[in-house]
Amino acid sequence: MTSMLPAIPSAFGNLKDVFRSAQNSVLGQENAFALPKVSSAIVVMVDGLGAKNLEASQRYAPFLSSASQSTIYSGFPSTTASSITTFATGVSNSEHGLFGYKIFDRSRQESVNLLSGIDKYSVLDYLKVEPISTETLCQVHAVTLPEYADSGFTRATMHNAQHHFANSISDRLEKAALVAEVDNSLVYVYVPELDQAAHRFGVASTEWLSLLSELDVQIQRSSSRLADGIGMLVTSDHGIVNVDKQNHIYLDDFAELNDMFLDVAGDPRVAFLYLQDPSRVEVIRQFLAERVASSAVACTPDELINAGYWQDSLLQDEDLLPDLIVLATAEVAIYHRQFAKANSMKMVGQHGALSQEEISIPLIRLGTYSSSLLVP
Repeated sequence: MTSMLPAIPSAFGNLKDVFRSAQNSVLGQENAFALPKVSSAIVVMVDGLGAKNLEASQRYAPFLSSASQSTIYSGFPSTTASSITTFATGVSNSEHGLFGYKIFDRSRQESVNLLSGIDKYSVLDYLKVEPISTETLCQVHAVTLPEYADSGFTRATMHNAQHHFANSISDRLEKAALVAEVDNSLVYVYVPELDQAAHRFGVASTEWLSLLSELDVQIQRSSSRLADGIGMLVTSDHGIVNVDKQNHIYLDDFAELNDMFLDVAGDPRVAFLYLQDPSRVEVIRQFLAERVASSAVACTPDELINAGYWQDSLLQDEDLLPDLIVLATAEVAIYHRQFAKANSMKMVGQHGALSQEEISIPLIRLGTYSSSLLVP
C-alpha cells in the first residue's frame, strides 16, 4: 500500500538559504536570494508567522504586508525544532539531524524533545553539522528572550554567537540595530510571541492580532532607523492553522491499536508512530487508511524520501526514525493520550503538516535589502 502525498513546492525559495544568504551578503559573496553587499545584516525570525497568516491579517500589519517580500518553503515537518535548525545550519533537516519536534530514541528507549529537552542529553548526539555561527567570518549575535539563556537548543543552533537578551520585541530590535552598527555583524533576532499566542488562543485571535500589530509597528520603526548599509530580513519557521477540539483524533480510541506503540511523538499534525512490532507497519497503516483517510494519511519514511520531503541520509538514523508518520491533510490534530501532554491537547493553533498555511513563510526585505531583486 502506498500513500498519496502532495507534491513538494518547486517554485519556492527555501528557509535553509536565508541565514547563509544574509551571511554571504555581509561578506560580499553570491547568495541564493541575490542580496546585495551590506555592512551588517539583521534577520528577524518570527515564530509562527506564515505567509498565508500574514496575508489573511494584512490590515493588522500594513507595513509588513506592503514591504518587498517573497514566499519561501519552511521545510518538513513545519515545526520549530526542525525549521530553526535548518535556518541556523543552512542544510535540510535530513542533513542536520533534528528532523522533528519530539522523537523516540530506541538506543536509549527514551522520548527526546529536540526543542526543549536537549539539556538532558548531549545535543551532539543528534545535531550532525556545525551551525553557520561557528564557521562564518562575520561576528554573529543572537538576540532572544532571557528565558532562553540556558537553552540547549539556542546554544546549539547559535553556538559561538554573542548572546543578548531582552524581554520586549522593541528592546530586542533595538539591541539588534545597535550591535549591527559594528561592520561585519550578522544578527539573529528571535520573536516567539506570536507562536505562543497562536497555540493558546488561535491564529487571528484578538491576542494574536494584537501581537501582530505590535510587531508591525516595531519592525517599521526599527527598519526606518537602521544605519546606512544595514540590511534586514524578516522570516518565519512555519505557519499556523487552527484546530477545534472536536477535530482531535485520538489513536487510543481505537481498541485495535492498544499496546501497539513504543511512542507517539512528532507534532499533533505530523504524528511519529514508533511501533512495538515494526512488522505490523502495513497492518496498522491499512487500519488507519480505513478510519482516518478523510483527514490524514499514514506514510513511511521511504515515501517521504521518494516525495522529496526527506533525503536518503536520514535512513542512517534508524534508531530515531518513526515506523509510520500520520500526516494531517485536513484541519485535525492527532494524539494518543498515553503519550501526549495535557497542555498539548489544549492547543488551538497547530503546525507541522504540509498545508500551504503551514509550509509557506514570508521573506521580507528591509533596509538596504528593500530594493534588491526578488529571487525565488
